[in-house]
Amino acid sequence: MEFRDYLALVRRHWLVILVCAVVGAAGAGSASLLVKPTYSAKSELFVSVGGSDSVTDLAQGNSFSERRVASYVKLATSTRVLEPVIDELGLKMSASGLAGMLTVSTPSQTVLIDIAADDHDPETARRIADAVADQLKDTVTEVESGDNATGGAGITISVVEKATTPTVPVSPSVKRNIALGFAGGALLGFAIALARKVLDTRIRSREDVAELTDASVLGAIALEPGLDKRPLAILTDPYGTRAEAFRQLRTHLQFTNLDNSSQSLVVTSSIPGEGKSSTSINLALIMAEGGMRVLLVDADLRRPRVADYLSLEGSVGLSTVLAGRIEFADAVQRMGGHDSLDVLTSGAIPPNPSELLGSAAMRRLLEEWKGQYDAVVFDAPPTGPVTDPAVLGSLASGVLMVASVDGRVHRDQLEFALETFDAVEARMLGLVLNRVPVKKRGYGYGGYGATYEYAPLEEAQPRMRPRNKRDRRVRKSTTAVQHAAEARKAAGVGPMRRSS
Repeated sequence: MEFRDYLALVRRHWLVILVCAVVGAAGAGSASLLVKPTYSAKSELFVSVGGSDSVTDLAQGNSFSERRVASYVKLATSTRVLEPVIDELGLKMSASGLAGMLTVSTPSQTVLIDIAADDHDPETARRIADAVADQLKDTVTEVESGDNATGGAGITISVVEKATTPTVPVSPSVKRNIALGFAGGALLGFAIALARKVLDTRIRSREDVAELTDASVLGAIALEPGLDKRPLAILTDPYGTRAEAFRQLRTHLQFTNLDNSSQSLVVTSSIPGEGKSSTSINLALIMAEGGMRVLLVDADLRRPRVADYLSLEGSVGLSTVLAGRIEFADAVQRMGGHDSLDVLTSGAIPPNPSELLGSAAMRRLLEEWKGQYDAVVFDAPPTGPVTDPAVLGSLASGVLMVASVDGRVHRDQLEFALETFDAVEARMLGLVLNRVPVKKRGYGYGGYGATYEYAPLEEAQPRMRPRNKRDRRVRKSTTAVQHAAEARKAAGVGPMRRSS
């Protein structure tokens, strides 16, 4: 993942991260308030060496004092110092327990000794700090008296600062703990978001699609309330957001038809329920609206939907024409109110859909339609369960893949569908993202309807897929290749040629 991917992850899951941060801060604050506070009192001692007043003797004495101070720091936590303190204050603890309450240190390049005592009771902390300081002074005097008796330098240790009763606890630090809790909670929230991204294989955004393919995104169809009840946006709301998105898709498709010849489009998806039927019907309607002669073919010979959507006769159609039981001219139906749109429904459901779609009769029909129509739109079945779309894709001008970004399709399902068309060398025109969440931004020109903010679409020009983008090669799984081989066999196409 790149840095911008992490930023996108934070933007997408900011609420989870914020909730975790707030919970972490609240938990740390509550725990800090429940913990019994600890107070610290400090006393300070000064170590000096008596002797001559000459500069040389004073320098040597100071150097000697600094060396001795390190020994006195260790002596302060010895049993010889602490046991008398325990007896004096009547403390119910061992010398090691009292040593754990003390912090004895010396500032760098000084002859000072700081003795800090921590306790839940501030007065007890003060008494311990003073008692240890006094006892250390007495012990040092006893230890060093033998050296003085033999003429050694005299050591003087004195208390320069008595401990005072503390009023503010040193721990817990509520503000610091709340800040740490907030930061820790935010990191936990980010980890949760990252884990969801890694473990969740559902397609939920344009970025998820871009990670799987380099094919252009030709259209983005908005997710609107009540979509299932009115899927034909061109008929129910011809100037709405979805209708404008299909007009944009029509415009982008024009750039994929470089020679301006008759174009046959296979509209499919990875799994059922992604909206490929509504997309193919709306696309055919919007093409006819633009003045093109269009034929809409229901090539889903397993679960046909076009006849139901358009309220047409579905018992006679593509399957009966391919079986030779009726002529195309007698089976085609004119869409009411659209003189430029003809519809060929599926007809009776056959026992061998793949063989019919890959038959010589299907190829003859395609050649016949090239002279009659500017565009032929096939509503094909989903690619994952059956080979029918791959059969049509190898015969048609190109494939238009519908990908729903509402989480119903998984990455491996979309990847399998794309690999299938790669294996049969079908031309992938691009993808149509369906059920894309949009945000209302304002009103259109003159107040005619609301406008919406879309992510910018990629350039619609067809382009070759690079072999080494992000060091990623085109992958063809064994299952996808087998899937494609069946499609090529049904279409009457020979085996694939391997490049040397």
